[in-house]
Amino acid sequence: MATETDAHESGGSFPPFDQIDTFPSQIFWLAITFGLLYFVMAYVFLPKVRKSLEDRDTTITGSIEEAAALSKQADEAVTAFESDIAKARAAARDTASKAKAEADARIAEQTARVEAELAAKLEKAEAEIAEVRAKAMAGVGEVASDAAAAIVEKLTGAPADQAAVKSAVSNAMGGR
Repeated sequence: MATETDAHESGGSFPPFDQIDTFPSQIFWLAITFGLLYFVMAYVFLPKVRKSLEDRDTTITGSIEEAAALSKQADEAVTAFESDIAKARAAARDTASKAKAEADARIAEQTARVEAELAAKLEKAEAEIAEVRAKAMAGVGEVASDAAAAIVEKLTGAPADQAAVKSAVSNAMGGR
């Protein structure tokens, strides 16, 4: 087996350096291949990637703008809905207060009418009571006079003086 020193002594070259004479052609083809790959990447693939990224950015931006517009519309719809609810509540309060006022007015009117009827009936009843009392009191004096005369006659055995009995009964009843 040959060693390095044998190859050196025999005048041969080392294996890695045997290809030095093909080195310029390898550099040439490397430069051509690199240039071709650079051209393909720069003018074919990179524009497609760049366009894809720009399209993606445009889509994202458009989606964000659309979402913002929809959010604004939703906020406006919520505001309008809340305004409509507030108006409806105010209208309901107004309607309820008007209905209550009308009911209170009807109740007050009916109460006043019933109270007037009751007052008229009470007045009539008081007048009737006063009339009955007056008739009764007129009859009481006469009955009392007759009773007093009968008692006096029973106790004394002699008829009583009608004028004296009437005067005594009248004094006892308070001059009625």
